Parts: sequence; C-alpha cells; structure tokens
Amino acid sequence: MDIKDVVTVLTSLGTEYVGRLQSMDKNGITLSNPLLVTTNEKGIGFANGVAMTGTTHPKSLLINLTQIVFVTETNTMVEKAWQESTSGLVT
Repeated sequence: MDIKDVVTVLTSLGTEYVGRLQSMDKNGITLSNPLLVTTNEKGIGFANGVAMTGTTHPKSLLINLTQIVFVTETNTMVEKAWQESTSGLVT
C-alpha cells in the first residue's frame, strides 16, 4: 500500500473506515475523505460522518496506532462506491 491508495482500516472496536491514505507515522494513520462503513438490511454502506456527533463528511481522520487492528487494500467495488460518495460523481 502506498500513500494516496484507498484503504480499509479496522479498529479494535470493530469499526471499519474507508479513506485515502494520507499519512502514517508514530501518531497513527490519517485518512482523507474518511467514511464509516455501516450495515443494514440491504448490505453495507457508508455513514455521513465518522462519529455520531462529528461533522458530516470530515476532510480527514487520524486513527491512533494503538486502536488499529489492520489496514488493507479496499475491495474495488467498495472503492468505487467510496469515490462516488466522496466526489459526488457517479462512474
């Protein structure tokens, strides 16, 4: 994985985030245009923010390294949905 790749981050609480890898250092991983992965009766989707009381569609999110279980490349279908959700363009 490289900076600017779209990645999936799983936290120790079981929360999944999808976003563009902006940086990774001793403080954690920073994602740009992060989206929280949610599930419903139709399958998976994205929440409008990353926290119930946070802003809608934040520009970035720093996830502390102690909270990360793993980081992986994002499935191509999920990456396409993420791009549509963050850009407003439907491909």
